[in-house]
Amino acid sequence: MHIEFPLGQLAFRQDIANPDFIKHWVLANQKPLFSIDLTRIDGNVLEAQIVKKTITETPEITVLTPNANYLLFQKCETFLRRRNVKARDAFDIHLLLSRGARLDKTLRPHLEDLIVMNELDKESIKARIEAINPKLCTVELRPVLPPRLFEQLEQEGFKPILQSLRTVFSDRLARGRR
Repeated sequence: MHIEFPLGQLAFRQDIANPDFIKHWVLANQKPLFSIDLTRIDGNVLEAQIVKKTITETPEITVLTPNANYLLFQKCETFLRRRNVKARDAFDIHLLLSRGARLDKTLRPHLEDLIVMNELDKESIKARIEAINPKLCTVELRPVLPPRLFEQLEQEGFKPILQSLRTVFSDRLARGRR
């Protein structure tokens, strides 16, 4: 599956910078598209989940970044931990799954630990998924997705996003709480 994002000219603008918090805005055609918040986080990314990537405009520069599977794990954590669910987190999970990311045998137990530690049962996870409704998706996704992609998801009632959430949390939804 190929998803095209015709966003125009992209640029970055630093908003806040201090030792514990950095905020950048990604701009598309000089309009804010989304922000990136970088905070000091206790803990480390497992070495096996790090990959080297080159930057398109400067292929001589290589950066270390979490792989897609780890990004999916982080998005699942975020989806479960937020006080209020966000359609953008759900879309990110859907996008990562559509690009081949999976919670492998290393990451699935980490997600299970988070679920157990936060005492999330089958019903609470199911309620979070059901909160991703067409109204929330419209409000949060219309401004940030390319119109064609948004319209396709809207015509499908955002069901592909919901199916992705059910897929990624399928183990827990199938058995509930231990």
